Amino acid sequence: MFSYKSKLDANLKYYISKNAYKNYRVLIKYKNFQSSLEKKVNSYNGIVYHTIESVNIICAKLNSRGIQRISEYPEVEKICLDEYLFLCGMSVATANKVHFSEKYSLSGTGIGIGLVDSGIFPHEDLTSPSSKIELFVDLINNLHYPYDDNGHGTSIAGILCSSGLSSNNMYKGICSKSKLFCYKAFDSLGKGFASDILYSIESLVNVSKENNIKLLCLPFELLSHNTFIISCFDTVFNYAISKNVFPIVPSGSNLNNESSIMGIATLNSCITVGGINTSTPVIKPYNYSSAGPYEKLVKPNLSAACVNINSLNSDTSYVSERNDIKLYPKKLEIPYKSFTGTSLATAYVCGLCSLILENSPEMNFKDMSSLLKVSCNLIDDIPKYLQGEGLIDLKKLMP
Repeated sequence: MFSYKSKLDANLKYYISKNAYKNYRVLIKYKNFQSSLEKKVNSYNGIVYHTIESVNIICAKLNSRGIQRISEYPEVEKICLDEYLFLCGMSVATANKVHFSEKYSLSGTGIGIGLVDSGIFPHEDLTSPSSKIELFVDLINNLHYPYDDNGHGTSIAGILCSSGLSSNNMYKGICSKSKLFCYKAFDSLGKGFASDILYSIESLVNVSKENNIKLLCLPFELLSHNTFIISCFDTVFNYAISKNVFPIVPSGSNLNNESSIMGIATLNSCITVGGINTSTPVIKPYNYSSAGPYEKLVKPNLSAACVNINSLNSDTSYVSERNDIKLYPKKLEIPYKSFTGTSLATAYVCGLCSLILENSPEMNFKDMSSLLKVSCNLIDDIPKYLQGEGLIDLKKLMP
């Protein structure tokens, strides 16, 4: 019994003591004997949702008795509740005050980008003249064809890969010829379980070599101080880096008070992007861009524009299939709309990284981080804890 209690997270222990729920969605950290533990979960009338091997985590639904029984096995190190993460909510080039002249011939050709978000609506700018959506996996409703019942994922996809077809190239994506590999791990309200997201990241990394997936655009935040879940993300990010895949995340949506940054944005195993307001004559901090410093790290690493940026609109009521039959969307009356949030800054930086990798495919994570750092200019009158190294200067990045 002592072993049972010592392995449970304090919150899970509290809810079990109160007999609060019939079943609990939990993360089981194990040392070994993964398949044996999966069988044990099933034998206790539980359900295994995911096994994330790079982190040694099994996500399962179990009742309190099942949790007690599984915790008694010596190969189980820890059990905690699964937690939700949340999506962070003018053309992107104009907003970032850059102009891609004809000498910049790069377009992200051949580079795969893993996107973990709320899905992708099959917008004309993502399907014509050729489809940019190479893979779509739905962990929420298990549909087989792309859709987006929230709209966030489509806006991010547009900043990355929009063809600009509906706007005569005005709202063209930064890396318009890259391919998107999307896992829908967030629901219509913009919430997603940590286990679904970790599973999505590992799955994308596992197919990265054959699909040349070089970047992970991860536009979400963890709004808690759960150090165990943060450590799981650190492990899976390092797993990605070991396969030469680079995680890029937003600083988050807390007020930009000093040291408001938290969760996965604090990790050294990812590139963290803050948001800046360039929609006014004088560049200002964005009020809802979480700020550093954090320990001795420069976090965020850098910043980009994130206010009033036009990207792809979605029909959030569209369902992509019914009774296993594919359904096609109606043409959008309004193909674009304005968005604000640090996620947009993340997508912009991810797009630039795709251009760099097209030109220098051998670059590793450390090289990319260093190149971004030396290519930035600090913004006058904005503290470094808000902007990191500042805004990217395209002339330095791609001379």
